[in-house]
Amino acid sequence: MKAIIQFLIFFSSCLACAQSKHTISIQSGLFHSYFDQTPLFNFKYTSKDQGIFHGMHLGSVGIEYDYRINSKNSVGVEYSLLYTLYKETWAQHQLGDACSRSLRTFYLKYQRNHNIFNKTSLNYGAGISYRTGEAYLFTIPGTSGGDFISDYNESNFGLNAFVGLSHQLTNRLSIFYKFDLRSVLYFVNHEELFAYPQFHPGYPNRFDLSLKLGFSFHF
Repeated sequence: MKAIIQFLIFFSSCLACAQSKHTISIQSGLFHSYFDQTPLFNFKYTSKDQGIFHGMHLGSVGIEYDYRINSKNSVGVEYSLLYTLYKETWAQHQLGDACSRSLRTFYLKYQRNHNIFNKTSLNYGAGISYRTGEAYLFTIPGTSGGDFISDYNESNFGLNAFVGLSHQLTNRLSIFYKFDLRSVLYFVNHEELFAYPQFHPGYPNRFDLSLKLGFSFHF
């Protein structure tokens, strides 16, 4: 009996140790800046029929899994989905302005952690990513260009770097926020994108800067 109790204590300790290595996070990109004329929020076009933020929110949603190698290093995978309608630009758009975006991004990343306070850590790292989706652009300037929108398929590989803070709420739950900068390294469908550059000046843009906020569950 004593041997069984000792084994159960040892097994529980190992299980607790293993559980602390895994993290599932749910997050939102509060905004995405492509360094163009698209707005960060649709302040003027909100509606009670468009979710809890009434259509103001133009960011992304995502889920992430991280595996902790040791106390300072971890690796992870992330999936992010973004769908936005830039209604702020519809009334007075210019040639090449984005009408909407629908993007899906897959990340592989490495993260390093440093404790700076009792329950607060500085997190930073880098990764590679693949993005696919569509961007809809106005192909003429003016005030009534609804019939003059072109669809451009996006397929590219990128490199991203991020830095942020995480705050431990309980042993299992924490909150985090981070700035994430993605840069396109290679356009898969570059022939289509660069065939008629006069119709989309400034597009495609190689950069995407986002502020991400999320909750993490550790197990």
